[in-house]
Amino acid sequence: MTASPTTLPGPSRRSHTPSGTASGWVHLCNGLDPVRDGGMVPSILGMTGALAGRGDRVEIVTPTPSRRDAFELPAGLTLRGPEADLASAVRGAEVVHIHGLWQGHSRRGAAAARRYDVPYLIAAHGMAEPWALRQKALKKRIYTALIEGPNLRGASCLHALSRPEIGHLRALAPEATVCFVPNGVDLSPFDDLPPRAELEAEHPELAGKFLLLFLGRLHPKKGLDLLAEAMGALGPDHPELHLLLAGNDDGALSPFLGRMAALELSDRVTRLGHVAGPSARRAWGAADAFILPSYSEGFSMAVLEALAARLPSLITTACHFPELARAGGGLVVEPDVPAVTAGLRELLERSPDERADLGRRGRELVEQHYTWDRQADRLAEVYRYLSGGGPRPEAIASADDPGAA
Repeated sequence: MTASPTTLPGPSRRSHTPSGTASGWVHLCNGLDPVRDGGMVPSILGMTGALAGRGDRVEIVTPTPSRRDAFELPAGLTLRGPEADLASAVRGAEVVHIHGLWQGHSRRGAAAARRYDVPYLIAAHGMAEPWALRQKALKKRIYTALIEGPNLRGASCLHALSRPEIGHLRALAPEATVCFVPNGVDLSPFDDLPPRAELEAEHPELAGKFLLLFLGRLHPKKGLDLLAEAMGALGPDHPELHLLLAGNDDGALSPFLGRMAALELSDRVTRLGHVAGPSARRAWGAADAFILPSYSEGFSMAVLEALAARLPSLITTACHFPELARAGGGLVVEPDVPAVTAGLRELLERSPDERADLGRRGRELVEQHYTWDRQADRLAEVYRYLSGGGPRPEAIASADDPGAA
C-alpha cells in the first residue's frame, strides 16, 4: 500500500488545526517503571528526551505512578501523573503518541483523541508480535474486537519500531498508515566505560573468565531456556565461559537457575539483578560479548546499547534486526537450541581481533543509523505532518516501501 504525497489512506488521516491552547506533543504511557517494563521505558525516555532536546515542547502523561528512583528524566522533558487529567492533556495537545496496547491509558487516550479530533499515534512496542498475541490469546482477541481494534483503526498513524512490526500492526488494522521509526541510543554513556576491574572487585569469580552478558527482563520470551542448553553443550569445552545475568526477574529466573543447576553450571552464572546508570556501565565495561536469544522482541534497546558499547553480539531473528548481520556487526541466528549453540560456539572460537572487529562494526552501525537525534528528527516530521499537512515524511514512505533498508 502506497499513500499519495498529500493524503493518507482510509480513516487514519484526520484534519486537525491546533488551537491557541495546543501544548505540543503529549506521550501517554503506563507509569514509567524500568524494573517492571524493561527496555520500553528507556525507549520512551530516549525518544521524548531527544524530541525535547531539539527544543520541542514535549510531555509524558501517565495515569499510574512512575518509579522515579529508577531513571533520570531527560532535560527539558515534563512528566505528569498519576494525578494528571488525561482527557485534558489530550484535548490540549497538538499530537498524542500512545505507547503500548491492552492498557487503560491506551483505551482512554485513544477515545479522548477521537473525541477532541486530536491526531494520535500508537506504538505497540512489540505487543502486536505473533508470540505476544498468543499469550492470553482469547482475552486479547475479545479486547481487540471491542476496544483495541477501533483504537488502532482510528489512529492517524501507527508507529512501528521494526520492519516486521509494520506487518504485525497492519494485520490488526489493514488500512492503517504506519511510520517506521526504530529505537535509538545516546552514545555518550558508552564512551569511557569503567574498567573490568571494578566489577571484578565486587565479584572475584569473574577474574580470567570470558564474560557473556545477558541484560534485560528475565521473562520467558527472552530465551533463557535456549541459553541454558547452549551453555550446557559448550561448557565442558569452554571452561572460561561465564554468564553475567542482569535484569529483574519476570518469571524466567527460577526455571533458568534450575536448569543450570541440573547441568552442573551454577558456578558459571553471576547474578547482577536490575542494573541502571553506573551499575549498567560497569556491566557493559566488564563484558566480553552480549547475547539476546529472544523468542519475541519489538526492537531491543539492550541490543543497541551492546553495540554502542562495542560488544560482539549474538541475537536471534526474533529481535528483528537483520541489519546487524548485513553490517557484519554481530551474529544473528534462529531462536532454537542448535542455532543458539552454534552461534555461541562461533563467537567463542573467533579470535579476540575478530570479535573486536564485530564490536567496531556494530558501533559504526548505531553511529550512522540509530542515534536518538536521528530518530527524533524522523518523528518530528511525522508529528508536523499529522497536525498540519505538507509532504509525506520519509518515515511513512519507508514503511510503505518493502524494499527500503
